[in-house]
Amino acid sequence: MTSILGRQPVSNTSYKIHAYDVLFRSDDDLDHPTNTTISASSLTRIMNDFGLENVIGSYHGFIRVDTDFLSKDIVFTIPKESFTLMILQSSFLDTNLPKELEKINKEGYQLGLNDTAVTAENFDSIIALLPYITSVKIDVLHSDPKFSQKLITILKAEKKTVIASKVETHELYDQYVALEVDYFQGFYIKRPYILKSSSFSSSQDQIFQVWNLLHADAATRDIVDALERNHALTLHLMQFINSSFFSFKNKISSVTQIVNLLGRNALGNWLLLLMVTTKNKDTRINHPLLLMVINRTEIMTSLLKLVRPNADRKSQETAYLVGMLSLIHLLFEIEHREFLHKLHISDEIEEAMFEAHGFWGQLLTLTRYIENADTQSIQVYIEKYDINIDDMNTVITEAMIKVNAFDEMMQDMF
Repeated sequence: MTSILGRQPVSNTSYKIHAYDVLFRSDDDLDHPTNTTISASSLTRIMNDFGLENVIGSYHGFIRVDTDFLSKDIVFTIPKESFTLMILQSSFLDTNLPKELEKINKEGYQLGLNDTAVTAENFDSIIALLPYITSVKIDVLHSDPKFSQKLITILKAEKKTVIASKVETHELYDQYVALEVDYFQGFYIKRPYILKSSSFSSSQDQIFQVWNLLHADAATRDIVDALERNHALTLHLMQFINSSFFSFKNKISSVTQIVNLLGRNALGNWLLLLMVTTKNKDTRINHPLLLMVINRTEIMTSLLKLVRPNADRKSQETAYLVGMLSLIHLLFEIEHREFLHKLHISDEIEEAMFEAHGFWGQLLTLTRYIENADTQSIQVYIEKYDINIDDMNTVITEAMIKVNAFDEMMQDMF
């Protein structure tokens, strides 16, 4: 049986993460692909195989449940201080639901309504559940705007947390910002409005020059000189490399050491990430997207080891680069192909991005399916590459741990 764990950030308008929405899908869900509730068996797997602390890091978590799960005693093994139990809409009309909610409330658990499509037909049933819940996720794609606005007014008056879910366009984002919802979940958080621009700051241009020197096999002395001409960048780079995320045994004291320890390609890739975090003090960093970049690169490089155990360092660096460049243009807010051309990316990598061609395109496609816990699509690749599902879940867990470490480092540095 294929079982895949995923998580999606829930963030505010300043890109500060409030919680992770935990997704757990297995082959059992294929007949009901939207019914991503957590069962007793899947909770046991998450706790034993993944570790709840790894899944949500230092944040709060949302776990999707139904009436059946709430009626089982295993629900009380979920740490109530760390999770909100989000009730699936399919349970809203269950006559047993109010009784179960009252029982859970008495035990001190927080409850919410998950991905609620607000319509004239179900408005009253939603209102009837409000005494038991602390938060509501509104499915903005399938809600009647008139009734969702009416519900938000009631929720705000009762001091409930309001989350706009499935926010996939800039227009929807603006609409729900105007309604003063508390948080957002959806592709807008990962895919901000793109500014069509080819201009970069002088600091950013210097990074591009260093990146191209690194990938053109320039002399180490020339690379170090180019880095050290930007004193502020060098200071940030030293802080970055000496953080707990890298866990080097000895303190790094020179740029030359960094080049030799990390390797040229890896250093270039990390420089691009560092440039995002320091690009402009007046610009908000899309923190959830930055963490998604780290997650994708970690999964890509680890999947490569599963599919090609004997892959050399160059292949590992390519896997990392493909993963990073598939998203990082969004952090710079520049058109994708323009960004790749700025970095003189090979046709092979560009085709992997846009046409999913070749091995790298296939690896990127599989990674995207993993991010969305799409078990049906993942199964095709499991069979194609003869991947052990337990090994894949280990990859997912280790990527989450790495993202959590990067997140902690970012909060300490900035």
